[in-house]
Amino acid sequence: MDGAGYFTTFLRVMAPMARPSIITVILFNFLSFWNEYIMALTLIPGGNKTLPVGLLNLSAAQKSAQNYGQLYAGLVIVMLPTLILYILVQKQLTEGMTVGGVKG
Repeated sequence: MDGAGYFTTFLRVMAPMARPSIITVILFNFLSFWNEYIMALTLIPGGNKTLPVGLLNLSAAQKSAQNYGQLYAGLVIVMLPTLILYILVQKQLTEGMTVGGVKG
């Protein structure tokens, strides 16, 4: 890479090497924010709620007569974006988890 500047070196050398690790961090942060329950329950006022809080409200609204079909359908809807994202980045996630353990 003779004559390459800092930006070219970053784009051609450093970014491809760091991509699995960056994707792993992005996926874990997405999961952390997607499944956030306590902060959403505490800080979001009014009718705008996140999906986990909405599932709790659905469960609490039915009190004694639990309709498990609706509750499980809601769980699938909450889980689906996470599952799709994991399927899309599965290879990079595995590389990002093992890149630190490989010696040589």
